[in-house]
Amino acid sequence: MRLKYLLVMLFALTSLGVSAHSLHLFALYDGHEISGKSFYSDQSPAAETYLEVFRLGRDGSETVPIATAKTDVYGSFSIPISGDGPFKVVVEGAEGHRAEGIADNVVKRTLGRAEFEVLREDIQKLKHKIYLHDLIGGIGYIFGLFGIVTLLKARKDKS
Repeated sequence: MRLKYLLVMLFALTSLGVSAHSLHLFALYDGHEISGKSFYSDQSPAAETYLEVFRLGRDGSETVPIATAKTDVYGSFSIPISGDGPFKVVVEGAEGHRAEGIADNVVKRTLGRAEFEVLREDIQKLKHKIYLHDLIGGIGYIFGLFGIVTLLKARKDKS
């Protein structure tokens, strides 16, 4: 019975930060349109997902979307918008996946539009990638928790 309780507690503690297949988004506003890309944590595109755009600030409502659209088969989108930013972009994926991002007015001085979008996409993919040191750290965290439980159990049995 104690082993079952210990295993349930161990799994409950370790499952809090799990994001096996989360949805990610990046968006930018260039003064004329909001463009960006939506993708899952395994870097596959969030194809044909619905998205909404909300205007933030004094003149906008965060509850009523000013534009709705759908991503293409590559997870990319481009929505013509006029006015000043910032804008909140919300992507609703399958099975309850949801991602939000802020698209503020970006001034591109040295890079062209295509180069800037590729650069932002690469940065977002690197931010959401799972690295080996993250995996090893997670395993170490599990072993550490197990060690603490074992230590407490040994102290209790000794008393």
